[in-house]
Amino acid sequence: MNDSSYFRVEYQKLETNVRLDSSLRCDFKFDLDEHEQWVFSLYPTFETMSDSLFVGDDPEALDSGTAIISKPWASNDQEYLEMIKERVNVGARGYFVAGSHRIARVKIIEIVAVLNAP
Repeated sequence: MNDSSYFRVEYQKLETNVRLDSSLRCDFKFDLDEHEQWVFSLYPTFETMSDSLFVGDDPEALDSGTAIISKPWASNDQEYLEMIKERVNVGARGYFVAGSHRIARVKIIEIVAVLNAP
């Protein structure tokens, strides 16, 4: 883990053609926001990787496992950061998404670091 680590999730890939790897830049949608437009820029670094499947030069993530979610990019929007902090709790569920397409089901299993305002 590094200074950009925020929380850890368990994930289960859904039926999709999207391949999971740590260069994937999907967004995160919390179940809490199922009927809302809120989608957050919280990106995964997968911890459970294949020894035999590759996406370009990077190993592909297994269909289920764990990932570390990085802190949001330098955001000066205090309201945005507060919305994220309210949602990040052990046991909270959501999805990795690309637009309206769900890629994987996720559950927060560990808070690694506190999200502080910039």
